[in-house]
Formats: sequence, structure tokens, C-alpha cells
Amino acid sequence: MKKKIIFFLFSFFSILIKEAWSDDIYQSIQPEKSSEVKIEKSLKSGTFKNFVVVTANDYATKIGYDILEKGGTVADAAVAIQLTLGLVEPQSSGLGGGIFLTYYNKKTNKTVSFDGREKAPKIFKENIFLNKDGNPKRFFEAVLGGSSVGTPSTLKTLYSFHKSYGRLDWSEVIKPVIELSSNGFFPPDRLINAVNKEKYLFSIYPDSIYKSIKTNPKKKFFNNDYTKTLEIISENMQSFYEGRIAQDIVSIVNESNNPGFLNLDDLKLYIPERKAALCRTLKNNYKICGPSLPSSGTICIIQALILYEFYEEKLKNNVNELLEILNFVYSIRDDQLADPKFVDVNIEKLLNEKYLVETYEKFKKLKKKSFIHNFEEVFSSTTHFSLVDKFNNVLSATSSIESSFGSRLFTNGFFLNNQLTDFSFKITDDSGVLIKNRPQAEKKPLSSMSPLIIFDNNKNFYMTVGSPGGKAIISYVFKSLISTLYLNKNIERAINEPNYIKIKDKIFVETDSLRDIVKQNALKRNLTSGLAIIIKKKKNFEAVADSRRDGTVRGN
Repeated sequence: MKKKIIFFLFSFFSILIKEAWSDDIYQSIQPEKSSEVKIEKSLKSGTFKNFVVVTANDYATKIGYDILEKGGTVADAAVAIQLTLGLVEPQSSGLGGGIFLTYYNKKTNKTVSFDGREKAPKIFKENIFLNKDGNPKRFFEAVLGGSSVGTPSTLKTLYSFHKSYGRLDWSEVIKPVIELSSNGFFPPDRLINAVNKEKYLFSIYPDSIYKSIKTNPKKKFFNNDYTKTLEIISENMQSFYEGRIAQDIVSIVNESNNPGFLNLDDLKLYIPERKAALCRTLKNNYKICGPSLPSSGTICIIQALILYEFYEEKLKNNVNELLEILNFVYSIRDDQLADPKFVDVNIEKLLNEKYLVETYEKFKKLKKKSFIHNFEEVFSSTTHFSLVDKFNNVLSATSSIESSFGSRLFTNGFFLNNQLTDFSFKITDDSGVLIKNRPQAEKKPLSSMSPLIIFDNNKNFYMTVGSPGGKAIISYVFKSLISTLYLNKNIERAINEPNYIKIKDKIFVETDSLRDIVKQNALKRNLTSGLAIIIKKKKNFEAVADSRRDGTVRGN
């Protein structure tokens, strides 16, 4: 088997080096299919009294609903939902990736985050993404193979979360996922589209099980290896990190054509971090809570909202100014943020209104020169789900394997991530200054994931929101918060309004109508968000899943 893998990877590399790579990552093939969004388009939504589930796929939504209906908590449902998404949306997230959780415990009235971000291996080269001439590799040249794989951390994080806040047995919440996997499922549209567009996976694995989706997309799909993996971890989670599965992960990473440095200790010793959520109360008295570094999303979104409040009168209906704010916070992100265990980041300063306004004004006067040292794929594949249980506990969760199908390495029924390409490819900037988000051993790459929970001026739960989308997550969530928290638009409209992003002075918009409004050179792109919003209105929960994806809402 190993010889076959090596052969296929060698064959694929021969194809890879002949490929004509685009210098502009924004021109890369987008892994998501989308159509032009119209405001009036109805979304999958609902109003519920007791509990509610919003996920990216109805298989996951249904399983999460069943868990909550039988008396489980959001921690119980989260395990089942994520394992289901890893089965039916393997291109987006799964056991081979990482996750961020933001959790509100109604009983204790505390909000915590779980950092399940992948780490670089203990043995790791900082020049991993540089060619022999010292120049950065092309994006997919770095993505494909073992060198981009960080320590898979989703399962350990879910286990830790469930151990702290679950009510049902670990094996009990996995059982319905095993049944779904054993019985097979009909491939969702997003998986069919992703498989049909995929160029690299079938070069590595000509006989991949996913080839059957290309030939017969309407037929039930079976992932028998995933079923076996679920059965193993159902009995003993740690076997994933110390047993045969761990050995298989290490082997495929290190024996791939583009080898990495992962070892068994990296897996065995990984510990997800539980910490207080990063929270800030805005002038409008809403309190925003989410994960802190190495996730940049909470910081960047709060920064953008602080600036919005300062310039609010000027900003009404001014998309160009909103774009400029986004351009600014992205520049701060890429210039100053990184894993806090490796870089001293003064978050209090970065969230100070005076500092932000002064820095923003200087930024606007500059001859636009970006601080960004590396491009990650803006349109990368990720998933998000939001939950409220009958105990009024709240969960906002975003998980990912980074690009669509991650590193393309496949073992035991799941894909391994390419999260290490979220590091800067370069070590120093053009001035010779060390880049903060550069590759380093045991460092976590910077993320844009933004699973947020928001509280009203009475400190009661008001809203949970998040989205997939790579760096664009920050733009998607920001857009939705402006609409809901400041412009009093309903959540269905807030989600369905066309997306936009400005980064490195490049503007991307979702619709022609928005491009006409933006009085700058804007490019139209399928900005496929996957927003999932739950909002508390009086005694009910209103929930909406983004129409751009296969997401659904269920509740009671």
C-alpha cells in the first residue's frame, strides 16, 4: 500500500511541476459553487422555543437535532455534528483538521473558547515553503503533500469539550454517525461540485473512492474506512492519537512526495487549550465574544466595529468606506498578529479606539502598500455550525482542513489538512524584518475563523454567528453584524446581502449591482459564505442558514 502511495505521489509531482501556476492566488479555482445572490431569495430558516441547530448540511443538522431532542447538550451535539460533516463534507473539515469553539454556559454565565488549532511539528524547517532559490513556492505547490500538514486536533478538542460539558456518553453521541456511515448517504451538491472540479486528488489517488461520485453522483456513497475509524474512536478516542491510525497519519505525511516532519509524539502530546473567550463591549452595549489568538477573527472584527462606531454617521450606506476599514484591519492582521506563544501581541493596544483611529487615518494617507507578506487562499474550504440547547447553553463552532480536500492526503477515511500554509511563506519581509506569522516548530499558524457569541446590554445571550471562507470570514461576519446590530435588519436579509472584501487593496464583490456601487476597480467573485446565525428574540430563537451552501435549520 505504501509503495502504491509513493508511486502515485511521484506521478503526481511530475504533473505538478509542469503545471502553469498563477502568480495571483485570487485567480485560483474556487472550491465552492455559488450563484448571484438576490435579497428576496428565501433562506432555510425557522423560529423555535426550546433548542435550535444550524449546520452546513442537513445530515448533520438532523443528527444534531436528534441529540438535543433526547436531552443532550450542545457539547453532545457538537461531537455528532462534526463527525457527520467530516463524512458528508470531507472537502471542508474533519478528523484530519482543526477547530475553534466558543461556548456560553448558561448555568455559570461564563463564556469560554476551545483552541483546537493545528500545530507545526516539533521537527520543522522555517524555510519549508521556500524554493531552493529562496523565493516562496506557488500556493498549491506548498499545499499538496505532507509538508503542509499540521497536527490534526479536531477530535481531541471535541473530546475535551464533551468531557467538560456533555451529558450523554461519548459512544452514544457517535453511534448515529456510525449508522449513517454504515448505511451510506447520497452525496450533497457541494461534495459533488467539489469532486467534479478537483484536479489534484485523482492524480494522487487514481482509484479514490470519490471517483464514484464523478461517475454516479445520484448513487449512495459509502466510506467504509471512515466507519471503521468511527468505531475505533467510539471505544477509545486516544487510539486515534497513539494507535494504528496515528501511525498511518505519520507514515503518509512523511512518505509523501512532498514530505513533512510529523511524528507520533506530535499527535500523542497535542493538548487543546481551553481559555476565557476574548470579549469586548461596544458603544452600542453589545458584547462580542470569541476565540483569541491564534485566531485573528475576533480581534479583527472588533477592530472593524470600533472603527465603524467612530465613523458611523459617515459610514451609513458607504460601502467604499467599509471596504477601506476591512483593508486596514487585514493589514494589521498580517503585520502584527501571530501565535502568542511565539510573538508578544498587545491586544489591549490593538483594541484601543484612539490607537485604531490614529493608525487608520495614517493608513489612508499612505501610498497603498500592503503589509501582507503571504497570500492564503481566500476562498478556502471550511464549515461552521451554531447551536442552542434546551438548557440555554450556546455554541459557535468553526472547523476546517483549509483548502478543499486539504493536503489531498487521505488515510483511514479522512483527508489531512494543509493548515501550515496559513503561515507566511517568507521568513522576512523586504526590509529583512522577521515576519511574525512565519513558520516555526510547534507554532500554530494564524487563522481567520470567527465563531462568535454576542450578548445584549443586559448581559443576556443575543446572537451567535460564524462562517467559512478563509480570510474572507472576517468580512462575511462583519457585514452581518453591521446589518443586525446597527442597521436593525432581520438576520435573513443580513445573511443574504451580497458579500464584499478588500484585502491588499484588491476589492472583490459578489454581485454586479454591488460592483456598480463600489466606485473603485472591483472584481466579481463567488464569495461563498456559509453564515449560520441564531438570534434571541423575546422567548424565541430565530435561526437562518446561508442559502449559498447546503445548510439547514432544525429546532423545537
